[in-house]
Amino acid sequence: MKKQRLRSRKRIKWPWVLLLQMIATLAVFSLLSLSLWLGGFAHGLCQWFITPVAGFFSACIATRAGLLNYAAWLIPPLAQVAASLMLWGYSPNAGPVFLCAFISLVGAATGEVLKRQHDR
Repeated sequence: MKKQRLRSRKRIKWPWVLLLQMIATLAVFSLLSLSLWLGGFAHGLCQWFITPVAGFFSACIATRAGLLNYAAWLIPPLAQVAASLMLWGYSPNAGPVFLCAFISLVGAATGEVLKRQHDR
């Protein structure tokens, strides 16, 4: 009976983790997208380095919090594209988005490994 309660809590928990991850990454990536005003080097640094690192931590934390790792890595690149579309009206270059997707995938896998180690 106790296992059923734990399972039911996990089922209810993941939509909230997904929503929180969406809101947080969209807010962070919107701020990072505003770096376009700072110029070429600062914007490139934000798009090619800070955004993938933020996606890594976002996917890792969401996976450890209970979100399925197959869903956790999708949110950061989608939020990166959505933030740029909302602020500037065009999508960012494909390179930073693919890099963010790959690094977020690594972050989700890291979160899954850390979650399994904690469960032991």
